[in-house]
Amino acid sequence: MRGKLLVLAALAALGSCAAILPSPPPPLPTAGPIIYNCDNGAQLQVSFVGNEARIAIVGGLSMSLPNTASADAPVYTNGRYALTGRGESATWRTPGAAATACHGR
Repeated sequence: MRGKLLVLAALAALGSCAAILPSPPPPLPTAGPIIYNCDNGAQLQVSFVGNEARIAIVGGLSMSLPNTASADAPVYTNGRYALTGRGESATWRTPGAAATACHGR
């Protein structure tokens, strides 16, 4: 009887541990905008359409930046603003500021 109680207690403890593990984040959308949270606090809503990135800075400007590089290693820029990469991670550059890492969700 004592052995069964120990087994039940161990199973209950394992069950409670599984409940506190975080679930994996949902996959990024395959169509529509990606929301990027940048390390400098900026938030970007980005839609990749054809050969350009349509960017809305949350609380700020909106712009379309053409891809000036390749599809495999995109660099979307208008000479002042630049977004490098796409998907889960990107780098955002603004005039007069250091580049910052951004993470898609």
